[in-house]
Amino acid sequence: MATVAGSQARTSVLNGIVSWVKQRVHARRGPLTPPFELEYRHIFVLPTSFGWGFGAMLVFMALGGLNFNNNMALMLVFLLGTIAQLTTLIAYRNLSGLKIDRIYAEPVFTGEPARFRVFISNDDTRQRFAVQAGFKDSLDCRDLELNANETLELKHPTTQRGWLEMPSFRLETRFPLGLFKAWAWIFPQTRGLVYPAPARKAPPLPRTGRGQGGRATRGDGDQVHGLRKYQPGDSIQRVAWRASARHNELYSLEMETPKEEACELDWDLLKGGDTETRLSILTAWVIAADHKQLSYSLNLPGEFIPRGDGVNHRLKCLETLALYLL
Repeated sequence: MATVAGSQARTSVLNGIVSWVKQRVHARRGPLTPPFELEYRHIFVLPTSFGWGFGAMLVFMALGGLNFNNNMALMLVFLLGTIAQLTTLIAYRNLSGLKIDRIYAEPVFTGEPARFRVFISNDDTRQRFAVQAGFKDSLDCRDLELNANETLELKHPTTQRGWLEMPSFRLETRFPLGLFKAWAWIFPQTRGLVYPAPARKAPPLPRTGRGQGGRATRGDGDQVHGLRKYQPGDSIQRVAWRASARHNELYSLEMETPKEEACELDWDLLKGGDTETRLSILTAWVIAADHKQLSYSLNLPGEFIPRGDGVNHRLKCLETLALYLL
């Protein structure tokens, strides 16, 4: 029990030191506005746990060589120490000069991980190996070829709707031997939109009776729209044999999916629920109406989006729901 408490205390102290250093770095450097190139003052280098163990081994080897006056042991210590020291420069150069071109976040629903895409490029004449990026322990690793562009995807949990500011993250490398870790803290000015989570058991779409009927959508469907000349690739099951025999030419049945009547997604139709529950149901309705290719409007207290359809209309409605009263 005491061991666990001591470990937690050390972890707490270490996290406090890291947070203090990050605040100092952020205060001096400020937020990041891509495009941005990493320079020498942005990069920190410290030994890893393996590096500290390797250093302790060299100290004991040096003490043993001095105690027994073993020149070969001392020479090995100096050789290994020189190699280890050179890896600090290699680790530093593996990050120095990298460019962060832009950072982009796609909208997600509450409960899904937010995905921040970091676009980095290597315009230098050397390759970069095992470059990692992440918020804490979750790191995305890439090797960068000469004059190459890579996309690193960072995930962050979402718990509420609205704008999610991207937390600070770090670029890190332990190349080549893992003895030293070179890293840079990045403080981006990027945010991602989080939609309300759609209700799992939402009521059926409302039928207000005030919507206008839509036109049928041609293509795959259950009802026959008419006849057209046979085209290569048409299913043999849709060939109109009688019409083809009368005209001495192959004809195919053209099918259609009838479009249902437009609907109005109204806040006042939902009684007895709190704000988040209503927004969750409205989100599910928007998704269902868009899936059925319906024309729909969205009516919230103080907000009204006229009837429409399509991708842009869906995104506008979902954004309005995500930012409602925030």
